[in-house]
Amino acid sequence: MNRSKKIAALGALAAGLIYAVVAYAYPMPGPGQEVYVVYYSTSARTTEVGVRAISHDSACDSWHVSWGSTTPYTRVFTTNCIMNGGEEF
Repeated sequence: MNRSKKIAALGALAAGLIYAVVAYAYPMPGPGQEVYVVYYSTSARTTEVGVRAISHDSACDSWHVSWGSTTPYTRVFTTNCIMNGGEEF
């Protein structure tokens, strides 16, 4: 393989890795928050096809949920954690 083909292959690999990181990125929650990204099948946003969610802080427990497919059609929700006594954090 000549030098230009190696450079092109490395460029394609780098572009693929960058896309993989950006495609699944969503905002990180602040202390005492949960972030939900809901993915929909079309721009009408009527049929859910996947969810990514993450929680942060000891009141929420740290967790990450991921199911279904990702698409360009999303809604992002940020909520406050509910403590054991039913109060918001």
